[in-house]
Amino acid sequence: MNRIGIYSNEKKDPTGEYREETLSRLREALPDAAVSQVSRKEDVEGLDLLLVLGGDGTLLSAARLSYGCQVPLLGINIGYLGFLTGTDLEGLKEALTKVEAGHFVIEDRMMLEARVECEEDPKVYTALNDVVVHKGALGNIIYFELYVDKDFANSYRGDGIIITTPTGSTAYNLSAGGSIMSPTVEAMGITAISPHTFGIRNLIVSSSQEIRIKIGKSNENYFLSVDGQENLKITEDTTIAIRKAPMSCKILRLDDYDYYDVLRKKMINKAMNIQRGE
Repeated sequence: MNRIGIYSNEKKDPTGEYREETLSRLREALPDAAVSQVSRKEDVEGLDLLLVLGGDGTLLSAARLSYGCQVPLLGINIGYLGFLTGTDLEGLKEALTKVEAGHFVIEDRMMLEARVECEEDPKVYTALNDVVVHKGALGNIIYFELYVDKDFANSYRGDGIIITTPTGSTAYNLSAGGSIMSPTVEAMGITAISPHTFGIRNLIVSSSQEIRIKIGKSNENYFLSVDGQENLKITEDTTIAIRKAPMSCKILRLDDYDYYDVLRKKMINKAMNIQRGE
């Protein structure tokens, strides 16, 4: 690992204290590495590793920023949950030592590509977690139709719909009643949000298929949300086509990483703590 970048969340580290600590531990573990601060996609190109300093949300934004560069990401948790991250500041030096010794694997995490097929201004987005179509005003509902490979699957009236990757299946999808998928599975999950109609509420399809969402004409406006971070207000009738993105996100995992142990400890136990008010 000769060239390493650091992508940090300034809201979680406004004074740069954690960034400086990261630099210090990085120099201790890999004194000969060239280190740079990353803020643009151009900064990522040519790196051997990108350290992502923040939480899950920061890693999601880093995945979209670095899309297509094929640079592995290692998340360093300074947030609350850190489900996607691989270490924290305390364990960073040990983690980097393991990386230098080759005790790691690179996971290819599937990403989504969403095309908003508006006549005036078509847009394309990529997402590591999910693409969500949801209503605007609190009291409104939206009507939409779901197609898989151009075949009609179901129509819905409700608050919206979530299209998730396996990585994102433990996020909003899980809260809405969707299924958890192993993170390296090649599939997409579809979960209706508070549907007012019976039928297919949850569906898992192959990553080789295309999902199309057609919004009915009766809707005044609705929103497209990408990883919960990029939001587009749509006021015209349109179709949103979602498929597996051509490129994946590469996540670095140490050899001793246990997905199900993390799932049990960080997702289930913390959910129980929240219920108990801890």
